[in-house]
Parts: sequence; C-alpha cells; structure tokens
Amino acid sequence: MSQPDFHQILGIPPSASAAEIKRAFKRLAMRWHPDRNADPQAHEQFRLAREAFEHLSGLRETDPPVDTEEKPPARRPKGDERRLDVDLDLKEAAFGGIVTVTLEGRATCTTCEGSGRRSYGRTTMCGACHGSGRVRSDGGLKSCPSCKGKGYFTDNRCPDCEGRGWNPLDRQLAVSIPPAMMPGEELRVAGQGGPAPEDGEPGDLYLVLHARPHPLFRLEGRDIHVDLPVSIFRVLAGGVVDVPTLSGVQEALLPESSTAGEIRLPGAGFPARGRRHAGDLVAHLQVHYPRFLSKEQKALLDMADQVLHQQLDDQSPALARWRDTLKQNR
Repeated sequence: MSQPDFHQILGIPPSASAAEIKRAFKRLAMRWHPDRNADPQAHEQFRLAREAFEHLSGLRETDPPVDTEEKPPARRPKGDERRLDVDLDLKEAAFGGIVTVTLEGRATCTTCEGSGRRSYGRTTMCGACHGSGRVRSDGGLKSCPSCKGKGYFTDNRCPDCEGRGWNPLDRQLAVSIPPAMMPGEELRVAGQGGPAPEDGEPGDLYLVLHARPHPLFRLEGRDIHVDLPVSIFRVLAGGVVDVPTLSGVQEALLPESSTAGEIRLPGAGFPARGRRHAGDLVAHLQVHYPRFLSKEQKALLDMADQVLHQQLDDQSPALARWRDTLKQNR
C-alpha cells in the first residue's frame, strides 16, 4: 500500500519547517478534534492529521523536539446538559425535517429588574411575642427567638418573582433533524441547555429521538417491514405487484407459485448514514382468497385444473403420486 502524502494532509509544502508543521497540525486539531466536532468523520480526520504530524516531526532530527501529545484546548465553564425526548414520524427520521420543541426558560423580572427585592418592605407583627419582642421563659422574660427581639418581620422579597429575580418563560425552538438518524440516537444542539455560569457558556441540549408507530411500516434494525396483501391468483400466476416504501410505491416482480412468503427490496429500507449501509424493505405476503367465485372465474379455474391434470407428472409430482395411489386402491 502506498504511503499517504503527509504534507498534503497537513496542507503544507515539502520544505515546511518544524514550526510550520506544528502550526498546521494545531489548526487541523482545533477543527477535527472529536471533542469539538460532532461530524462522524472527525475522528478519522484527526487521526490522519496526528499521524502526519508525528511522521514529519520525526524526519527532522535537527529541529528542536516538539511535544506531539495532543493537549485539549482550555475550556470555559459550561452550563448543565439537558435532554429532551422528541417523537418523530418514521419518514421524518428517515429523511430529516424540522421539529419545534418547547424549552423551559427564564425572563428577568421587570418589577424588581432582576434583584429579587422591592424598594419598600412589608412589615408583619411577630405572632410568637405579639409584637413585644420578648417572651416569658423560666419565670422571666427573654428576647423572642422568632423575630430576634424586633417584634416584627420585614419582607423585602419582590412579590412578582417571590425573590428569585426571574420568572419562568417557556420558549419555542425549531431544530433541523438530519436525515437517517435512528430512533434512540441523540442530536446535540449546542448552547441550548442549562444557563451559562459566571464567565462561562450555556450548556448543550440533547434531543433523544423516538419514532412514533407507523400504520404500515415496522423498523427492525435498518430494515423496514411491511405486510403486503395479495390475491391467491397473483401468487399462482406471479407478475408485478406494487410495494409501498418510505419513498413511495415501487414495483416488484413476484415469481409465479412463489412459496417464499416475502419479497425483499435491497436498499429500500432505512437510508444509509455515514458508514451504515441502507437497510432493505421486506414485504411479507398476506395471501387472500376471494369470498366467492363468479361463473367466469369458475370456468377458467376448471379449465386450468383440467390442463394441470394432463401435465401432472411435470407440474405437480405430489398430485401425480396421489393419482397413482388412488388407482392402486380402487
């Protein structure tokens, strides 16, 4: 196997110095480090960049040693992660779409401007000492422990936000769901989680995807299963049948007198994503018999049966053996 072009991977000329090699690697590391980039290809791109850096650094023995150990970038404090379950239609999960989620939020209290306090206090008399500031104990008087001898309480809390400085305020967020995300997978929405701490940044929101039951399709792995009603006549004669798929109706060829019980359409199941191949669509045949036969149908079936009996040895060896058994027992 030919050796990869390490200079091309780092995007530098062959004459690049050790310092240029290091700068190119740091630039790619900031872009492709898996902790910073959720792209499925990030891990492989980072590995190639690091391999190129280590190889080119090792070739330059006269250059000063370079610390090749990848150091994670310094991070600011971050808010809490939040998770939210999202129900999708199976087609939305397969082909992507826009969903609107409701997030719990906060709004600064306009009454107290976020302080949680009001400019004037509300005074109430202490019920323990009846406003005197003292209570009787062991035959004497002592300072009231409830009001600390004041005889009253002063409540400076803002009545609108109950002293929090904020009020709950739900907000709507439209999120684009990428195609081919499997139910159970999580989608990270950066900066939409918990509020940012001091000198920090907001946390991330993770949407946990779930698929609602579909009236036609069942998802098993990446294969889509569907029940396909067909008449006994079509099963016997074979031919083209219409099969519903996630992307629309497709025609499929049903072999005559098929005993397989199903039709498989390769690649017509759940779409591919990254290294995961597309699944198949499996149509399970549900054979239906007519409730009654018309005169024309009976005549045609009688004719077909007569022709069959003239060719039993070739067309139905089992019926031919039964015919011979009857002859022996007459």
